[in-house]
Amino acid sequence: MKYILIFIFALSLQFSFGQTKSLNAYEYVIVPMQFSFQSEPNQYRLNILARVLFQEEGFNVYMDKEEKPLALRLDPCKSLRADVIDEGGFLTTKVKVLLSDCSGNTVYKTSVGVSRIKDFEKSYKDALRNAFESFSTASYTYDESLNTFKDSANDADDISESSHSNLEEKYPNKSIYKFGGESYWLVSNSSGGYDLLSNQGKINYAQLKKADKGSFVFNSKTINGAGYFDAEGNLLVEYMDRDLNGIQKVTFKKID
Repeated sequence: MKYILIFIFALSLQFSFGQTKSLNAYEYVIVPMQFSFQSEPNQYRLNILARVLFQEEGFNVYMDKEEKPLALRLDPCKSLRADVIDEGGFLTTKVKVLLSDCSGNTVYKTSVGVSRIKDFEKSYKDALRNAFESFSTASYTYDESLNTFKDSANDADDISESSHSNLEEKYPNKSIYKFGGESYWLVSNSSGGYDLLSNQGKINYAQLKKADKGSFVFNSKTINGAGYFDAEGNLLVEYMDRDLNGIQKVTFKKID
């Protein structure tokens, strides 16, 4: 009996620490062109309708195949992914909406929306609208103060300040780059590659490991791809974006 209680207590701790962030911590929702129950993209025109309904609730919404803003492409965990689940039903259409984070954890789910309309397309649309009525009680409002993705992602990469508390002196041979309105320092490391530092040298944003023919393996929290320098010294990074189903390129422009 003692061990059973310990096991149950451990599970409860795991559950409590595994809770996802509040719905209000997310600004973006990604709507797929094909939900899990559909046999073809945008069947019953449900996916586009879902986009419109999410927009009406105040989210910034993108379809999964649509080009997304740079901040979201670099950190997909800033968004929630939507899915519509077909609950089935005799002579009725029943659906519910799930919003999941980048780890697959359910952040929010609606009540089941029900429709008794006989026409399939009209019935699914009606049921979806009824499911979205749950958002009226969710009172969604994006709260940037709840968004700790950037902080949590960088906590493990914090670099200790030098004993002289002067990072400018610690990296005298740094090169300065600009990307997305932010400044980055490129510094050589002991492995023969480079570290790309953000926040005035306090955070290790990415590492560049030597590959071949002047190229580098670029690894960061949000991008894993290939990097190389052009004739002007700009750092170009190419990576595969699964949502866009293609190679994307970003450029860190050399300033100094």
